[in-house]
Amino acid sequence: MNTRKNEIERRICELLASYLESSNHPELEAHGEITGDTNLASDFTLDSFQIMEFMMEIEESFDILIDVNSLSNSHTVSDLAEIVISSLDDTAG
Repeated sequence: MNTRKNEIERRICELLASYLESSNHPELEAHGEITGDTNLASDFTLDSFQIMEFMMEIEESFDILIDVNSLSNSHTVSDLAEIVISSLDDTAG
């Protein structure tokens, strides 16, 4: 895995922890460390509204727009990192 993806995953993990903490999500402590393999839906039972709310935080943090259609096959932090990288590349290009 490259350094850029590692850094983006780390930032998404921090954002997710902050999001879950601010919403007093009960599974945050039980889950433990958030990693690239963390699944938003199954590990934290986030519903579609919560996932969209979290996506808006990612967009704001990285100053990007995420295509909602790209989220249909993204389940893990690593998947989200790939979407962020693609969005950043699209913005730069």
